[in-house]
Amino acid sequence: MTSKFKRFISMSQPLKVVKRFNKDEEGATAVEFAIIGGPFFLLIFAIIETSLLFFANQYLETVVDDIARLYRTGQLANISTKEDLKKELCNRIVALFDCDEIITHVDISPKFSTLPPPPISSNTANLDSTGKYAPSERFPPEICPGQVLQFTASYEWPIYANYSAPLVSDGLNDNALINVTAVVKTEDFPKPAGSTC
Repeated sequence: MTSKFKRFISMSQPLKVVKRFNKDEEGATAVEFAIIGGPFFLLIFAIIETSLLFFANQYLETVVDDIARLYRTGQLANISTKEDLKKELCNRIVALFDCDEIITHVDISPKFSTLPPPPISSNTANLDSTGKYAPSERFPPEICPGQVLQFTASYEWPIYANYSAPLVSDGLNDNALINVTAVVKTEDFPKPAGSTC
């Protein structure tokens, strides 16, 4: 064999292997799945997480509306401390929330126009030194007939799909703030015993 022929044989072997690999498509599906699988599952996880966030927000809103309705009709007029209110709230919440982490605010006013604004996370006075949402809880000494009552419940919902956290976190350590407010005017219910209304 001449040296030219040997060189041709040695050069043609890699070409045959490359051509054979080019025609073989047995592993194409696995390679394509490896390329798109990660982003696909991340997207599915983000959709599930966002759905849970909206469901939790709606659930807390329903509970807050129920309690505000009981305040409006005087059925909760005997609840005189924020601990009693938190206990009533926790009795109604059966899942999704760590009840100890819910922050409550109850404000009363003679008119709608004089109610203070509910606490928000963009107000730095409502954040602690670590950036956690921690406003001081408010509760009036008593709730009387004919008053305007504003009940707010807030909860920091954890976000795990970090790439979506800036869209819903409002700067709260990659958590989303669920902030629900109900405003009602209390009816002319009988004053509780010992009331100074």
